[in-house]
Amino acid sequence: MVDGAGADAEPRSMDHVDPMPGTPLESLVSGIRAALGADLVGIYLYGSSVSGGFDLGVSDLDLVAVTRAEVEEIDLGGLDEMQRDIVSRYPDWNDRLEIVYIGKTTLQAFRTNSGSLAVISPGEPFHVVGGVADWLQNWYLVRETGVTLDGAAAADVMPTISRVEFVAAVARYAGWLGAWSLGDLGAGSLAYAVLSTCRACRTVRTGVPCSKHEGAAWVAERMPEWAWLIDTALRCRLSGGRTGFDDEPTRAAARTFIALLVDETLGR
Repeated sequence: MVDGAGADAEPRSMDHVDPMPGTPLESLVSGIRAALGADLVGIYLYGSSVSGGFDLGVSDLDLVAVTRAEVEEIDLGGLDEMQRDIVSRYPDWNDRLEIVYIGKTTLQAFRTNSGSLAVISPGEPFHVVGGVADWLQNWYLVRETGVTLDGAAAADVMPTISRVEFVAAVARYAGWLGAWSLGDLGAGSLAYAVLSTCRACRTVRTGVPCSKHEGAAWVAERMPEWAWLIDTALRCRLSGGRTGFDDEPTRAAARTFIALLVDETLGR
């Protein structure tokens, strides 16, 4: 679901990372802080922007904002308006923000809690969803690799999740990718599926989180006969989905590769 590397690193704060010029990060932090006010517990940056493999022209910004109140009780309208305003001021970041808002109580009991979270993500508008347990990978990566941008340290807010739990969640995600209907996907989505499967394979086989780039390099080294396809996916991603996977033989090869790699990942 997300990029991540360097788990078990010491907690980091904004003072220890590049302020990321060319991104709307500072505007997002200010906007979230203003919209939530006293309801804000903390804002956390994670994913490729802090762990590696970040490409300014195509990568997403991944944030989690933890709130004192449950998401149904916070100013969702104000947050939606703030996010729309930022996209209008930073049009290159349209469809490249993944921001999750979750109440602290729901987060702490995410394994059994039936509560909800609010999220804006690429390809989806801002909305409220359930299934907070499905976000285990995200909670793990925020705690282990994330950067605190505002408020309480991630380790003081995020629940403890074992490496074994995380790897099991990645394996389930790999199975979901294998069951995904790939036939009608656009080029960018197909590239995402190829690279995400590579990342999942390396993570499950080594037990260590990694970025899409690292996963791609690891699989290409071990399966050199598929290196051309992985390279196609990397180039497609860098083009924003505008080039690559534009002929049926290559698309068919991608589907075959994903199925093969999922079986390898799950030891089937």
